[in-house]
Amino acid sequence: MLKGKETKRVVTRIRTGDIVQLLKGKDRKGRARRMKEGLTPNDVSPHGKVLSINFITGKAKVEGLNMVYKHQSTKGKNQQQPKAGRVQQEAGIPLANLMIVCPKCNEATRIGIRNENVQDSVGNMRIKRIRICKKCGGEVPEVK
Repeated sequence: MLKGKETKRVVTRIRTGDIVQLLKGKDRKGRARRMKEGLTPNDVSPHGKVLSINFITGKAKVEGLNMVYKHQSTKGKNQQQPKAGRVQQEAGIPLANLMIVCPKCNEATRIGIRNENVQDSVGNMRIKRIRICKKCGGEVPEVK
C-alpha cells in the first residue's frame, strides 16, 4: 500500500469484455458532422470492447478508443521486442464517460442488478446477482 495515501476501489458494473459506448471525450469530435449525414446518435457515438479496468484509478482501456503513441526503444530489457519507434496503444478512459450497450436492445443503457436463488451442485441455495438492462429488462451476460 502507498504510504500516507488511502486507496479505494471504484465500484462499477462495467466488466472486462463488455461493449461500451463513449459518452464524452476526445473521440466524439466530429459528432455534429456525422449527425448531418443522417446517422442516429447510437451510430455516431464510438463503441468498443473493454480490454481492462483499473479499479484504483477508475479508468478502463477500450479497444480502438483514446489511442495514444508510446515511444519504444530496443535498448535494455526491450531487446526481445522487434518493433521500435512509435507504437499506438489504448489509454485509459474514466468509467464515468462510458455506458454499457445492451446486447438485446442494442442501445446504451444503465445497468441494474436482480438477485436470483440458485441451487449449486452440492444442493446448497445461494444468491446469484444478474445484471439487467434498465430500458428493456433483458439480461446482460457476463463476458469471460
